[in-house]
Amino acid sequence: MNDENKSLKIKYLKFTILIIISLFFISCTSLSKLGINEYPPEILSKNNYYRLNGNYLESHDTICGKLEHLPYAGFDELETQSLICQLFLSIPETYYRDDKGEIIKSNEKWVKIEFLSNKKAILSMYHKDKFVFSKTIHGKFKNGYFYLRPKMYVIPLIPIVFGYSFQRARIGLSGEDLLIDYSVNMWGFALFGGSSDKGYTSSVYRKKK
Repeated sequence: MNDENKSLKIKYLKFTILIIISLFFISCTSLSKLGINEYPPEILSKNNYYRLNGNYLESHDTICGKLEHLPYAGFDELETQSLICQLFLSIPETYYRDDKGEIIKSNEKWVKIEFLSNKKAILSMYHKDKFVFSKTIHGKFKNGYFYLRPKMYVIPLIPIVFGYSFQRARIGLSGEDLLIDYSVNMWGFALFGGSSDKGYTSSVYRKKK
């Protein structure tokens, strides 16, 4: 590899890093601005993180905010939000379909949250009473909430493919109800098409009885 090619690669890398840093700082609505007044949060910290442990319904009971999906915004984007979808960047196909290939109804799913420490928890999804899968979340307690590590990626293959995704989420508690504040800014382009997701939500999930 000659010096000219090395120089071009270094410039490209610096340009990519600059894009990532810029997008990160302008990407999402601040979570500190979100919440639902009717559900005042309990103050959580690394000393009482176990309060979040429990079994919760996967579909929200109450939700507010605004989500916009382009170019096909022909349905209520808020209705697509669920507990699992707001906390993970990628979800296994088993979240959507059972082992027979049939679609799993949202009211048949529930989630078990089990904190292993004040920085890590395991979320397990169940279909009725059958275990489906589990995934780990990492983060830290701040301002009374558990803030998950930001979920992000950038695909900088300009001009063929370019895309980015920045998602933030925090978990809180109001009485027996789980609270999730979520913010997303996602955009992608490949050849002749593209799509975007942008917005924020605050949602409430009931304890499973």
